[in-house]
Amino acid sequence: MSLHPRVTSLQTTTLSYQVARPSAAGTPVVLLHPWFGCWQFWAPTMGHLADRPCYAVDLYSPAAGDWSPMAGPTGLANAVLAMMDAERLDRVDVVGNSVGGIVAQVIASKVPHRVRRLVLVGTGASTAGALPGFAGVVDRWIKVVRENGAADRAAVEAAVRMLFTISPDEDTWETYVQAVLRTDPAYLAAVLGAARELDLTPRLADITASTLVIRGSEDCARSAGHSAVLATGIRAARSIEMPGAGHSPMVDHPMEFARLVSDHLSARLP
Repeated sequence: MSLHPRVTSLQTTTLSYQVARPSAAGTPVVLLHPWFGCWQFWAPTMGHLADRPCYAVDLYSPAAGDWSPMAGPTGLANAVLAMMDAERLDRVDVVGNSVGGIVAQVIASKVPHRVRRLVLVGTGASTAGALPGFAGVVDRWIKVVRENGAADRAAVEAAVRMLFTISPDEDTWETYVQAVLRTDPAYLAAVLGAARELDLTPRLADITASTLVIRGSEDCARSAGHSAVLATGIRAARSIEMPGAGHSPMVDHPMEFARLVSDHLSARLP
């Protein structure tokens, strides 16, 4: 699979993303990664969606400039919409995991006419009730950053490890860890803080896209209750649980996850 790196200019910074099959005929798919994950998480999914243009957004890339207007799900949603405008993507399918799923909800509720299908993975309408194991690891990372002004590798590795149930090969693991380590930790913390303060429950009714909610049974961050709120609040939503999968099932169950996404994006509307 050939990838084409691209950049969209924003008011004070830039947004980077990788494009696969830009000339394919299917509805474009925008992929939004989790915090402590990275755009590379989507490589297997993009490879499976062979008939569609895929846009894997690097949500960390605004940290290279003046990131203050982008530092939260709302700012990042505006950045993704700017990318869609620059690419002339009038209507897309959106797949978002964790914080990426929160950004996806903001987009789908703000401009419902521009989102045809939606896949929300390991996420919720709010972060309230996040499972204590993952919340503790994130809190430790934030504490290290506040005390040292920089990210500690051990704290980063602990956070990344919580996202999936497998042990990637050494090179893949290093790619994942470096994506976090090379990003301004103040930016990462600011986005996390804004996400924790946001409750999108009242906006779920504004989402008109046919929606699939996916949760891994071994997700250590989001509970079945988070999925239930999404499935109940979004009018055209259904929820499934992937046995044995973690918070980011595109990594630990890539083929099964890709099939679920492909089937949802290809299914005929009732």
